[in-house]
Amino acid sequence: MQWYYAINGERKGPVNQAEFERLVQTGAITRDSLVWRKPMAGWQSLAEVLAADPTAVVMISPEVPPLPGEFAGAGGGEPVDEPAAVRVTQAGPIVYGGFWRRVVARLIDTFILWFGGQMAIGVVGALFFGDTMKTLEKLKGHQPTPEQALAMLGFISVAIGISLVLGVTYDCFFLRKYSATPGKLAMGLSVCRKDGSPLSIGRIIGRYFALGLNTFTLGLSYLVVAFDDEKRGVHDYVCDTRVVRTER
Repeated sequence: MQWYYAINGERKGPVNQAEFERLVQTGAITRDSLVWRKPMAGWQSLAEVLAADPTAVVMISPEVPPLPGEFAGAGGGEPVDEPAAVRVTQAGPIVYGGFWRRVVARLIDTFILWFGGQMAIGVVGALFFGDTMKTLEKLKGHQPTPEQALAMLGFISVAIGISLVLGVTYDCFFLRKYSATPGKLAMGLSVCRKDGSPLSIGRIIGRYFALGLNTFTLGLSYLVVAFDDEKRGVHDYVCDTRVVRTER
């Protein structure tokens, strides 16, 4: 769900549902503030929105008299048509992403990263490790010489580095811009702090490396998600993050 809001007559946005709720809860957006989202016909105060739809914003009391008037925006006229909503608003407690939904999202992201990594490693290998890759093809069951083993170790180190950089960049870009990776977007999930605020770059990077903790348990620690009240994995505990449903 994409929201626009006005402060001192200046239009701001769009922001997603989680960020909009955070702005409301921190007082940046008040019940008198003018807001708009698709398919509203024009700008209305938050009080009017809540009077018409008490489920529009979580944790905000709808018992507020509606305010008259409409805001035409800085440029005048009706608000421009914006992309269709990607989140259905909800009332009451946040709905957390379930175990299987998160598993499918992770598999989608893993495939994307694997495919992208194979492409990047293949290009780098062909450009800078052509001889090493030819040696790997010729060995096939033969014991490499120390020189060959050293060359292969260098190539493997570069391949690991490429995968690491790709993974961190992937998470930083998508989680910072959309609060969700492509896999989570496909499964109607987003990642946020406990208060609904988006993750900082530092927290995104920390969460990426915290995922590595699951390798020490051969992935069994992912099962924590199935039994935790807030559906948190080990990495969510470490970084104080939540994965929530953005549609239902």
